[in-house]
Amino acid sequence: MAMVAVLGSFFTAVEVARLVAGYPAAVLAVPAVIFAFTVSRRPGGEPVPEKVMAAATLSVLAGGSVWLGSQMAGHPVICGAVFVVLMAGSIWTRRFGAAVTRLGALVPLALIAALLPAGSGTGRMAWWPLCGWMALVGFSAFVWVRVVRRVAEKLTGLPGSQPGQAPAKRSAQRAGLSSRTRMALQMAVALTAAFSLGHLVFGEHWQWCVISAMVVSLGPVGRGDLALKGVERGLGAMAGTLVAALIAAVAEPQGTTSIVLIFVVLALASTLRAYNYAFYAAGITTALSLFYGYFGQSPQHLLLIRLQALVLGAVLAVVVGWFLVPVRTSDALRLRLGATLGTLGSVLDARSDGASAAKALAAFDAAATNLNASARSHRLYRAATRKLGTGHGITPADAGEALLATRGPVHALAASEPGPREAATAETVRLLRRAVSAPADPLPELPEPAAAAPLADLDAALRRFAAAIPALAKRRPPEPASSDDVLQPPVSAA
Repeated sequence: MAMVAVLGSFFTAVEVARLVAGYPAAVLAVPAVIFAFTVSRRPGGEPVPEKVMAAATLSVLAGGSVWLGSQMAGHPVICGAVFVVLMAGSIWTRRFGAAVTRLGALVPLALIAALLPAGSGTGRMAWWPLCGWMALVGFSAFVWVRVVRRVAEKLTGLPGSQPGQAPAKRSAQRAGLSSRTRMALQMAVALTAAFSLGHLVFGEHWQWCVISAMVVSLGPVGRGDLALKGVERGLGAMAGTLVAALIAAVAEPQGTTSIVLIFVVLALASTLRAYNYAFYAAGITTALSLFYGYFGQSPQHLLLIRLQALVLGAVLAVVVGWFLVPVRTSDALRLRLGATLGTLGSVLDARSDGASAAKALAAFDAAATNLNASARSHRLYRAATRKLGTGHGITPADAGEALLATRGPVHALAASEPGPREAATAETVRLLRRAVSAPADPLPELPEPAAAAPLADLDAALRRFAAAIPALAKRRPPEPASSDDVLQPPVSAA
């Protein structure tokens, strides 16, 4: 569905550029591909008024990105400050709910589009009426994604979008900065450093340092997650730069082949993302490199500069996120363990209502995905310590894996008829959720487990999780101001 929408957006932009606007096709077509590809990653399922607002927001941001990009060369300090404020603000405003989070997730997409003219020939074009045509292209990309999803739902009977994770209830206010505020500060400082050092060290090729810092900072929650994703994204981006240089050596950078290869690379990146984010980062960087090559920048000539800029941007993001008001990995893991238990309880409570049960199951899957992201660094740390002979006993990684092991039984349970024994399992979930909030306290006595699958498998996984809860008490309680501060990662270009 994503690639069908991308193709539709691409050909629409080509016709607008050639027949109406009078621009070279790639000026509008390549941004149209990026807009549609990134919007297709949004989960969807939002109310109709929010869809209309999102379409209008993307249209305005797409047009504004042209103006911002056209002013970068003449006013780097002012435009860089605007870039930093918009990016940090889009993170900070997530505290105002899921709808604002989804709208704010469109900001990074537009800001990446603003960096494209800074490194291509489009930066020398008059910003008006190009600004208006780009706004139309952004609107077209959004419509194509929604229309393709709707048609696919009608033809296949399968949902083309999944509702996002239900927001958690806010807990009592704690002292200190919230996780959203911390992440916004980290993004602002990392981007400021990337802009400054990028201009000083790499001159007119500064944008690669900024893109790298922005992509690495956007999404990770906790120092461990940041370091791990920084390595993955950095290696992926460097691999993408090398791949683009190899492609440019055998294909005409300004020919039709380069445009076709952008589609192929994006399709591969989307497919391989499920295996490791490094593949996705490599694909996006390859596509950007091919875009710049289309406008005359030689990937072979700039290979070393791009690699150095990518490394510097990634290092800046990791260093800032590690030392500046960091979000501890253990805090993020505990909050996401509690969120996953909360959505699991909702699945059990909604068993008698088909529509509510489907939404609860989708929210549980989203929470489990977030939990897996926070547990990855714990798993690597556990593997490293055991390899060195210093690891022992239960670890936070054991708690994460035990709760993630409930996904299979939960889906099997969702496909079965409700039974009276599920009330005891729901009580187990509630007790474990309270235990996660105070892991140093003695564990409560849990109800007897069920005897028949899939409920028996679910109870067994919950008991393994209960046995690992004491490992969460090895650090002091989390500091974020609210329990939903770190639950939902952004849906964005990253």
